[in-house]
Amino acid sequence: MPGADTMQTAVQLRLLDRPEQFLEFKDVWQKLETLNNQPNFFQSYAWCGHTSEVLSRFHPDSYEPLVAIGMRNKDVVAIWPLSRQRRSGIWHLRALDDPFGQISGMLYADENAAKDLVAATLKHVRDMRLADALRIDRVSTDGPLAEALRAHGATSRGEVGAPTIELSQWPSFEALKASRNKKTMKNLRNANNRLAKAGAHEHCALTGNAEVGEIVRATLSQRGAWLEDKGLTSPQFRSAAHGDILSGGDRWGLDRVRAGFALKCDGSVIAQQWGYIHNKRYYAYMSATDPKAVQLSPGRLHLAFVIADAMRKGLSAIEFLTPASDYKLVWTDSVRTLCDFAMPLSAKGKVHDLLWERTVRRALKTVFYALPVGLRRRVVPRDDETGGGREEDGPQ
Repeated sequence: MPGADTMQTAVQLRLLDRPEQFLEFKDVWQKLETLNNQPNFFQSYAWCGHTSEVLSRFHPDSYEPLVAIGMRNKDVVAIWPLSRQRRSGIWHLRALDDPFGQISGMLYADENAAKDLVAATLKHVRDMRLADALRIDRVSTDGPLAEALRAHGATSRGEVGAPTIELSQWPSFEALKASRNKKTMKNLRNANNRLAKAGAHEHCALTGNAEVGEIVRATLSQRGAWLEDKGLTSPQFRSAAHGDILSGGDRWGLDRVRAGFALKCDGSVIAQQWGYIHNKRYYAYMSATDPKAVQLSPGRLHLAFVIADAMRKGLSAIEFLTPASDYKLVWTDSVRTLCDFAMPLSAKGKVHDLLWERTVRRALKTVFYALPVGLRRRVVPRDDETGGGREEDGPQ
């Protein structure tokens, strides 16, 4: 990878293309994570180091981290974690953790630094012909990245909602419940009564130990089985790196922020979820329920236990992530808007966008989802090298 020349902008650009280079910037990287109240776990040093290391190992010929560092007077003022990924015959500029991240964004000391870094990075990528197309999925519209991408010609290719709740506005879990729909809370009390009658139950909250790993593996297995049963697919589950991405990462510090929760009835787990606690925000990454316990509404009950536990721990917020399911909206009216952005970066990229993204791929998706479930199970693609985008609503 050629070194980046100094850009004639308000920031100077440096590019990191190997995970081992991240260590030089660990302290300032982690400091930038704390400077604003944005959901930036998926841009954190720990997550980026681990995911880039795993993806580089599994896909050495089609993946390369490309972290843009913006500097002013030798001070790091912005970081944009990116990658180069070869998909459907061309090189794409994507989020560093694609397709495993859930919110794309940047770390920055001020919004002008973030926008200047976007400008410098795009100019360098074009000048050095590092990618033919940009595709950054799930960009939070309340941060400077979305504004900067639009300013440079990127267009939105759809949006999704990600519910979020600021827990710090409520003095207690009881106060939060009192603010919600009374009928819904009554239904929740009835579900609690059914659970009590079904048997002895307990809720376990775990952080950073081997038992969380068991929850990670169990939810991954259950979600994979659910997708297969429905004849659905997603780039995350097609990737051979999926299990390694969601587990491990101890040397980067992920073991200290990974959290797991399990709801048991008579000793059997009927609902579980796990995620990450970062800067006092809990990111609910993946969940699963026992289909045999559906009459107990395990998912709804379990989420109430998780929220109550988060408030007891003094967490300031929960990022429920996508999709904006009804059982999440029971607890909040706030939904974060996430947009997918795309933009050709070369003539080859323009042709690819017109013929593949806008025509062939769109038609193939329409045909695929029109197939009966049984047939979809037999023709579902098995690897993530054939195209971008998400075929289902995310890991939740």
